[in-house]
Amino acid sequence: MSVEVFLSADIGGTNTRLRLYEVLASEEFVSLQLDSVESLPGKLIFDKKYSNDDYASLLEVIQLFLKESKTTAKPTTACLAVAGPVANNQAKLTNRSSWAIDGQELGKELGMERIRVINDFVAMGYGLLTLNEEKECVVLQSAPKQRDAPIACIGAGTGLGECFITPNGTGGYECYGSEGGHAEFAPRNDLEIRMLQYLSHKFATKHRISIERLVSGNGLANIYEFLSTEERPQDITPAVHSQFLAAPMSDKGRIVAVNADNCPLCAHTMRIFTAAYGAEAGVAGLKWLPYGGLYLTGGLTPKNIEYITGTKPGTENLFLGALLDKGRVSPNLLNIPIYAVMVENLGERGAQYTALKLLQDVHHRLLKAKKAAAAAAQAAQNSANTANTCTTNSNQCEKVNVCGSNQNTMWAFVAAVAAISLGGYAYANRNK
Repeated sequence: MSVEVFLSADIGGTNTRLRLYEVLASEEFVSLQLDSVESLPGKLIFDKKYSNDDYASLLEVIQLFLKESKTTAKPTTACLAVAGPVANNQAKLTNRSSWAIDGQELGKELGMERIRVINDFVAMGYGLLTLNEEKECVVLQSAPKQRDAPIACIGAGTGLGECFITPNGTGGYECYGSEGGHAEFAPRNDLEIRMLQYLSHKFATKHRISIERLVSGNGLANIYEFLSTEERPQDITPAVHSQFLAAPMSDKGRIVAVNADNCPLCAHTMRIFTAAYGAEAGVAGLKWLPYGGLYLTGGLTPKNIEYITGTKPGTENLFLGALLDKGRVSPNLLNIPIYAVMVENLGERGAQYTALKLLQDVHHRLLKAKKAAAAAAQAAQNSANTANTCTTNSNQCEKVNVCGSNQNTMWAFVAAVAAISLGGYAYANRNK
């Protein structure tokens, strides 16, 4: 039993946030089902955010972080949640190509047992497994959960993320990312057809517009822009419109949302957004049939929960109505439990969860090796004890066989003792 240190990271295009935890690696910890505990084990011992522009590589950032943490123990495992595509435990940030992130190479450089690189929305998916649903979720549609069924997640924020989770057959789960947010936007009425045409012209695309162009923070800006220039310019509220035009793209969606109560055009934007979000959530439901739960995450979900629940006047049944409006297969969606997640730290929790799982795996292997070596030593000792009970007044042939048997047993015993010693040495020195 030892105190182990592990690391989690949230790596965006602009900033990198690192967290260092310690946990008592007891046999109880190693056998713990992390998706069934009330809170994840691990005490946070250091936490810091760094501006990516100040560093040439992620390795440089982590090395500085560990130095500033003043901890003497090296982390055993780490999970790096990256805002970009991940393959073969490697990633490149979409807007920072010089940062090549390779989990295996970083592990060698930093002296860690295992580093896993995952997409940031996959981290959010793993974070679902840590939810206290009674306290951290709003139930949008109640239905019995099926333990062996997939779980799906769709989250609107800066962009639109989607992922799904499946049982792994050993009592846990595996999360898989997707690029579902970049699937085609399918208009559902004449106004949305006109909006598709407007956005196709704006983004110079002949054949398609992705759903993320509507269901995201930037999507709110795109919808408002369409309404104010093409559809209903007469409904512009001058003060709000001036504020919208002056804001950077990253802030335009917020301006629309916060002014929805006093700007008819902003209110109309929010209704279009809500219906489009619900329609895409229904598409996710059809793709994965997540009878283990469909979860809405991302920053825009808790911030606009009145629109999603339909408690905002004028939005009754907008979200769920669009979600369930799937023609002849609509009844399939009625058996899916649907939740709106009201916390925004799922990505952080998912990275912590993954780093803990890696740490458990490391200790599973160590315990298995120690038990195997101990069993081999015991078998050798038993064989030696049996051989020593033989009498020495047998015939010459028997004496030769006994000697040979004793000699083989002796070498087996030596090998087993060596295995135990080497296993213990490796365990004690694996972070040096």
